[in-house]
Amino acid sequence: MRVSDSLRSGAIVTGVTWPDFEGAVGALVDRLVQSGSVPGPLARPAVDAILSREEVASTLMVDIGVSIPHSRVDGLESLVSALALSPRGVFGAPAGTPIPIVFVVLSPPNLAGEHLNFLSALSMLLHSAPFRRGLQEADSADSALDWIRAHERK
Repeated sequence: MRVSDSLRSGAIVTGVTWPDFEGAVGALVDRLVQSGSVPGPLARPAVDAILSREEVASTLMVDIGVSIPHSRVDGLESLVSALALSPRGVFGAPAGTPIPIVFVVLSPPNLAGEHLNFLSALSMLLHSAPFRRGLQEADSADSALDWIRAHERK
């Protein structure tokens, strides 16, 4: 699965900031609900699953300004993702460092292999400084999605 296959433009937000990690995750899961990617009753369980997983091991990469909170959630039918971008930082990391790229990833438990492969492909993209810079410059959901499509493996 390509990264762009998991995204709908309705689940991409640009130029937004939340006071903390939990607020950013909750808002992105809400975007997944609004875009029809996640059933409404699964919103709270999805946020709770991400927060529980985050307690085990942080997905925050302060050195590159990226966070990829993710989890597997019963009741989903496919892997879905949401993206928030903000040059000022989507939220501030514990040391006050702004995190300009946050990618929430959810999948059903039976897609463990696909989940890991997706995270690997996403991580490869996000470890490229030119890719991150271009993504941060996206001024709309469509331009962010176009940027991702232009840079992911075919």
